[in-house]
Amino acid sequence: MRILHVVNDADTGGAQTLIEALAHRRGHDDEVRILVLLGRGGLSDRLEAAATSVDYVGMSRKEVLPLRAVAHLLRLVRKHRIDVVHSHLHQSDLVNAITPHGRPRISTQHASEDASSSKVAHAAWRAAGMASFRMDEMVACSPSARNITAEFGYTFPPERMPVIFNGTTVTDAPSPNPGGQQLLHLARFAPPKDHRNLLEAMARVHEKHPEARLLCAGNGVDESNAELVAWRKDLGLEGVVEFAGTVTDVRRRLRTSAALVFASYNEALPMAGLEAISEGLPVITTRAGDAAFMTVDEHLAVAPRDPDALAGAIDWFLTRTPEQVDALRQSSWELSRRDFDIDRAAQRYITIYRDLVSS
Repeated sequence: MRILHVVNDADTGGAQTLIEALAHRRGHDDEVRILVLLGRGGLSDRLEAAATSVDYVGMSRKEVLPLRAVAHLLRLVRKHRIDVVHSHLHQSDLVNAITPHGRPRISTQHASEDASSSKVAHAAWRAAGMASFRMDEMVACSPSARNITAEFGYTFPPERMPVIFNGTTVTDAPSPNPGGQQLLHLARFAPPKDHRNLLEAMARVHEKHPEARLLCAGNGVDESNAELVAWRKDLGLEGVVEFAGTVTDVRRRLRTSAALVFASYNEALPMAGLEAISEGLPVITTRAGDAAFMTVDEHLAVAPRDPDALAGAIDWFLTRTPEQVDALRQSSWELSRRDFDIDRAAQRYITIYRDLVSS
């Protein structure tokens, strides 16, 4: 089979990580190609290593009409005799829906709330929903991602939309407990990730646990971000919180951390969290979307936009005994192995591809 994935950008995110995993698991005679609407990003090297080829349209985020993307997609479908076009994220879904490429169309829904970064993005989501009847198959990465399609007026029936949890490679055993109080946050800089909530919670944690440290990584989360740097200074967190920007050694970061923290008010099912529990790293999160599915104790999931509650969850974790932490790590790893193995997710997608091609 020849599969073409269409995605907005090549920065670190759940959609991009899923595409990478599916590319690595293609059959010996299969081809997996990727079309990125923008330019190269933080995950480009990994995507290019995994896929048969990666093309970049070079659009800007302000472009309203995706005419260049439509032309590029049509050209790739014809050149490589693509069998199935699989789009991710709303702008890419719109491009897939309106391009007359004549191939089966599939979309994966990765969002659980309207977190549009601009009026253009919001309009693209609305348009993608209206055009979704043109999709032959739609998949949701979580129940909340399926629910939002109904709320957003999608013309593709949500009852026909299966849920396939994003998965990741599960290690043979939980990684060794590194000890210490090093916390990790993996998310791009965007309003739904609620970095302000995260830093306010960390300020409260630091009062009780002066040895606790937080590393924040993700696109736009670096020392050149004046807003983040100002928040850190105002909250007295200089020397406590580090902004590392985009990182490619995610697994190493996970293995040297005590827990992964999410502070979002909008999530579906974060891929970074799934990678964390696959290493046995406990996840502390808000209950945005289906993020709480990744937690193994009720104390580790709290309401969004509540820094006191998030600080309380982190404090609860940091006061566990080494034996209790080891038990949380074991439970996290077992949860990953049971529910979020990428091999099972990939096989379900392959089955959908084959059904689309044969029909």
